[in-house]
Amino acid sequence: MSVLGWTFIMKKNINLFAWLAYATVAVFWGTTFLAIRIGVETFPPLLLAGFRHSIGGILICAYFLLKGYKLPASKDLKVFAINGFLMLALGNGLVTWSEQYVSSGLAALICSLTPVWIIAVNAIGGKKERINLAIVAGILLCLLGQFLIFKDNLKDFSDPKYTAGIVFIFVANIAWAVGTIYSKNQKTGTNPVFGAGLQMIFGGIILDLVGTAKGEWSYFHPSSEAIWALVYLIVFGSIIAYGAYMYVLKQLPATIISTYAYINTVVAVFLGWLWLDEPLNGLIWTAVLLTIAGVYLVNRSFNNSKN
Repeated sequence: MSVLGWTFIMKKNINLFAWLAYATVAVFWGTTFLAIRIGVETFPPLLLAGFRHSIGGILICAYFLLKGYKLPASKDLKVFAINGFLMLALGNGLVTWSEQYVSSGLAALICSLTPVWIIAVNAIGGKKERINLAIVAGILLCLLGQFLIFKDNLKDFSDPKYTAGIVFIFVANIAWAVGTIYSKNQKTGTNPVFGAGLQMIFGGIILDLVGTAKGEWSYFHPSSEAIWALVYLIVFGSIIAYGAYMYVLKQLPATIISTYAYINTVVAVFLGWLWLDEPLNGLIWTAVLLTIAGVYLVNRSFNNSKN
């Protein structure tokens, strides 16, 4: 869906679009683990992440500037710069780097813990959102579902070559959680999709500079598959999904938004079945049902608290 289409729907039906945006994030970001893994096979990781966000951000911002939008004030640009650093340079950049050494499935497993970090950060500071027993039960069901899906990958934690990647993914998740709460609590008055584009530019520039400083241009020889993976990440991972994420942050509570990470993992299972010939057995179906039940509990609890 184009940015113009997003803007039109936002004006017509905000509640419906919030849930459509949530679904977009949940599904498309689930596919990006595979795209990143394909990309880093031959594409330097920090430049891959940097190009993804730089190009995506430039395209989004160009659209809004051509439509007559003005750049936000300096205080608002500071917010976007901080968020670009936390969520894209650290959050996405570290995950991309780590997928050189950590399988996409294991990366998805660790990232499925993001809701735990978001809730922890939200409890420490920022706007407090009510956490009740149903929300806790839903999160526990989701975590159990993730364990069942990826239990065969847990042995990878004992492999020394995965250690650095695993640590960096945990750091990335914490940075993403901090950025999520920070963004949710900031009022800039800027169109959220435009703001997402500005964040991508800031985050992308940081990643491009760090990748250059690390000498990644010296082995810049991406294959055609890696280039197509980059194109996919720009269009579906950044322009569509990240723009949707920035919008939905302003519409739904952090406890609900955070459950996208569980759906991401379920998407990874189906991708494994479709492209890697991985089995879909009874254990995996049980895990999928547990995940869906957990998401339902969290969402129902929020809706009941509003009544």
